[in-house]
This record gives sequence, structure tokens and C-alpha cells, in this order.
Amino acid sequence: MDRPKDDPWLGISVAVFASVCVFASSSWIGLNAVWVELPLMVRVLPESWNLPSYLVVVIQVANVGPLTYTVARRLAPGRVRDSVVIYAIVGIGLASCLLLAFLWDTTTDFVGVGVGAVERHSTALLALAFFLALVDCTSSVVFLPYMAQYAAPYLTAFYVGEGLSGLVPSALGLIQGVGGDPECVNRTVNGTGHAGLVVPLYGPPRFSVGVFFGILSALLCCSGVAFTLLHFHPKFLAYRNRRQAAIDRSDSDAQSLLSRDDANHVISSSSSSSSSSSWYQSTPRPEDSRSGPEAGLAPSNFSPVGSESVALLATVACVNALSNGVLPAIQPFSCLPYGNLAYSLAVRLAVLANLVACFLGLVVRVKAAGVCVAMATVGAALAGYQIALAALSPRPPLQDHVIGAVLAVSSFSLLTAIFSFTKMSVAAILSGRGGARALLWCGGVTQIGSCVGAVVAFLLVNVGQVFKSKDPCTFVN
Repeated sequence: MDRPKDDPWLGISVAVFASVCVFASSSWIGLNAVWVELPLMVRVLPESWNLPSYLVVVIQVANVGPLTYTVARRLAPGRVRDSVVIYAIVGIGLASCLLLAFLWDTTTDFVGVGVGAVERHSTALLALAFFLALVDCTSSVVFLPYMAQYAAPYLTAFYVGEGLSGLVPSALGLIQGVGGDPECVNRTVNGTGHAGLVVPLYGPPRFSVGVFFGILSALLCCSGVAFTLLHFHPKFLAYRNRRQAAIDRSDSDAQSLLSRDDANHVISSSSSSSSSSSWYQSTPRPEDSRSGPEAGLAPSNFSPVGSESVALLATVACVNALSNGVLPAIQPFSCLPYGNLAYSLAVRLAVLANLVACFLGLVVRVKAAGVCVAMATVGAALAGYQIALAALSPRPPLQDHVIGAVLAVSSFSLLTAIFSFTKMSVAAILSGRGGARALLWCGGVTQIGSCVGAVVAFLLVNVGQVFKSKDPCTFVN
């Protein structure tokens, strides 16, 4: 049967579609990769189980990237070229991943509290994670406006590629494995043959952390090549939207705060923010791009003090505080007591759960605020379970039973999916009822919640030391 003449998929180039997918995969792949590798990093780096609490703060600080980009566009309209910014994003991401392949375990000694005290920190990892977060956060407000030059089906390809930025690191991580739980062995002292400390001996993963980041560096190279073809190759340029459907840049800039939440799906998955859940979507849906210049615009009579608005914004704040701050920071304490495999699966399956939730959000729309609040309540209950497990670390319930690990992993994956879908649904409701102004409020509340959650979690883990870790070869009653 012939396609109708107005079918947007008519005449679509497979090469352009594939190039857009590869280009978009660079959007969150670096930060997702760092999060996926945490199960291998926490067992050798000096921060140990506290490492994620440092990363959530680093990621929040990196939100200066999209803020700087948005301010630059406001102060110098027409002078900030998106193509240059995109090359910078891909280039910095590539350099950071490549350096991580060699320097991820490099540490530095700092003067600590007390006479002669020395604190060792993973300076290379934290610094390079900041640059990855910086460019990944900024990609949320740069890539999508650039894609407005292409027809709607290519925007669909962009969302597919964004999903791959979480799927590829997670799949690689699952293939890589963690080498199982450690074997405790006696280490001799000064080569005397006398038994000394009992230390954990970890089995090797299928390939190292360095190889993992090397593979992702190659993928980022492919992303840069794909963008070069899209931006310069005459045959690819021919598929740009001739009509140049207008994009309301003020609406796009207003969404920048909310777009930065993408950094956090990574966390909760991660991202992120990620929550961060990965991937969290305040950006327009593919079908919205076909409605012309007025797409995404809504009446501007939004009031943040209305009862429904307050409920939705409070939901956004609480969900992001948990998913982008508290939960990723305490995840080692809630899952590692059940074993390396449990922690690895919790981290990597949460990324996939977040991805599934985001794709579900593209086809299932929630229009009632009460449903969003109900979903957030269910997610909060599961989050409470995770917090309770972390508080009881290093001897949580059912630690020596398979069902304990299954509950820890499944509850974290499920709450990640619920929180991601809830954030997408709230953003869609607010966008439909209040347009850019509502999204601006939602973005601001998202950032406030995420920052508060990250800071509180950092203080609880590193200053208050509320959550306890243990050496894998130390018996705990």
C-alpha cells in the first residue's frame, strides 16, 4: 500500500537517520559510563563507598555549563554558533574519556584534619567527571535546537540516539562483569613469609576499566564524524528541513534549566538526572515538532501558587532530591552489603530501567496531577526501603539470602523507572498548561531539589558518617 503524500517518513534517508542516532549517542554517554563503572571503582579508589556522594556534587556543579550557554545566547544573540559548541562538547567528551582510560585510578594526597593527617582523593576521576558532566549537561540545550533543522522523523532518530547513550554503557558494563565477590587472603609482611593483613583479592572483570573507556572514546569519535557529515556533507545537507520550521528560542532557553535535569538521570540510573535519572525529558516530543511554529506554546497564565501547581512542583522537588542526590549517593551502602554482583546489577539495570521509562513516556501520556503524585508516593516508599537498607549497613536484612539481593536490586531499578516517568509526566503537564513559564519554574525547582539532595547526601555520608561501610574481609556481627 502506497504511503500518503503527506507522510513525514516519505523520502527519509537511512544514512542521515543513522548518522543522527550516532551523533545523539554522545549526549550522555560519558557520564553514564562513569556511573556504570562505579562497581569496579569503589573497591580500589580511596573514597570507597563514599565515591558516589562526591560525584553527585560534582555533577550539580557542572550545571554551570548550560547556564553559561544560555546567558551567552542572551547577551550575544547570533554570535554563539551551535556547530562550534557541539564540536566543543564532543571534543571535550572524547578527551575526557580517553584520559579516563589511563588516569581513572590516579590519586592525590591532601593535608587532612589533624597533625600529620593525609587524605587521598581520586582527583583525576573527579576532575574528568566534572568535564564530562559539563558537556553532557550542555548537550541538553544545544543538540535539540540544532536538530530543529531536520524533519520530524530525524528528531525521532535523535531520541533513539539519546537512548543509546545510556544503553551502550549499560550493555558494555553487563558484558564486562565485576569478577564476583573477593577472596580473602593473607598478605605477608616485608617478604618474611609471616602472615600479616587479610586483604580482599578480587577476580578480574572480562575487560578493564581502561578498555571500557577506550571503547567509549572510539564511539565518541564516531559521533564526531557523524556530526561532521550532518553539518558539511552536501548529500546530508539536502535533507535539512527546507521550511526551517521556526523554533521559539526563548521557549528553548526557558527549558534549559529543566533540560539540565538530564544530567541527573545518569545519577539515578544516573542522571542521572537520571536520573538522573539518564535521561529525563523536558524536551519536546518528536510528534510535537510537526505542529509548526506554535508547537509547545501554551497560555502564559500559569501560576506557581495554585494548589495543583504547588503539588506538581513539590513533587518535582522531592523526586529530584531523592533520585539525583540522596539515592545515588547511598547506593553502595544499600546494595554492596549484598555483594559486588548485586551492586553492579543495581547500578547497570537502573540505567536500563530509566531508559525504558523514558521511551514509555514518549507513547504514554499522564494528564492528571493526582496520578503523578501517586506515582511519586510509590517511588518514595521504595526509596524509603533503600534508605533503610543503607542505614542498616553493613548488616541489612536478609544479607545472606538471595531474596535480599533480589529485593535490593529490583526495588532500586523500579523506583528509578517510576521517578523518571513521573518527572517526564509532570514536565509534560506543566508544559501543556503553562508553556515556557511553567517549564522555567519546573526547571528551577528541579535544580533546587537536586542540589539540596546532593548536598544533604554528601554531608550525611562524609561529614556525619551516618552510613557505615566495611572491609569485605572483616566479619561483622
